[in-house]
Amino acid sequence: MEETTKSKKPLIVGLVLLLIFAGAYIFVLTKYKSEGENRAAFLEADTQKAGENRIDVSGRIVTADVMKGDVVVRLEFTPKGSFLSADGTTLARDLELYVASATGKNVHEFKKGKRMSPIEAVVEIYEGEPMDYPFDTHTAELSFFFEPAVKSGETGGNESIPVAVELRGSVAGLRMDTEYAKENAPDHTVIDISIQRATTAVFFSVFIMIAMWALAFGVLCLVFRVFAGHRKIEISMFSFLGALLFAFPALRNSQPGTPPIGTLSDFLAFFWAEVIIALSLLAVVLRWLVRGPGGEAK
Repeated sequence: MEETTKSKKPLIVGLVLLLIFAGAYIFVLTKYKSEGENRAAFLEADTQKAGENRIDVSGRIVTADVMKGDVVVRLEFTPKGSFLSADGTTLARDLELYVASATGKNVHEFKKGKRMSPIEAVVEIYEGEPMDYPFDTHTAELSFFFEPAVKSGETGGNESIPVAVELRGSVAGLRMDTEYAKENAPDHTVIDISIQRATTAVFFSVFIMIAMWALAFGVLCLVFRVFAGHRKIEISMFSFLGALLFAFPALRNSQPGTPPIGTLSDFLAFFWAEVIIALSLLAVVLRWLVRGPGGEAK
């Protein structure tokens, strides 16, 4: 009876572990799907405040590079009311768009009788330190407004042109949040864009850091047993420790969207793990040279 119970125990443990793994697998996939919606930015247009005579702007965040410090936003325009020609597609009057762009053109002209072509604005990230990875946060600002085009020799008026802005976007590995700034007005759009690392990116980065510390701690235990005389030095130890020493940089670079070496995550785990592995390898080599594989002095 006892032998039957012992033979079934590994099977029961295996089934439990399999169920735990299946549950974790399903949870991660579900979390990924929900995160895709949570990390996507969406700002709804306020058409009532803009009125009937307005320019509808549909914006999409194309890319965000926190290392370069810019966000690329694609803007598409649709005239409404008095700004729309009788044909229902073209612009009824000449307009100029002024957009605060870090690179490229800041003024875009739209001619009467022509379709309003989309543009790409490069928005500068003015706050945030990417070397705080994976806990870095960044802020950018999208600002633009329309004015009537004024020909040379003419005096421009102070006419305001209302806009209704819809902004959306999703960038892999980042969580985007958008909201109207305090300075926002119907005729002058100012939108704050907040950027953080996605939850899955933070989780995987923290997992990598914990794995580095766990492996480093295991190496310390191995070296302690060698110096305590509980374990003989084997040639395979040198291969194992040397492989870890060169594998950790690759493991570190596998973190999603990680900047070059020198980030907060490196100071939390990578640098220390490399130092521990390197010193452990050196200690085992010196021990082997002085006392030999058996631990006895030569």
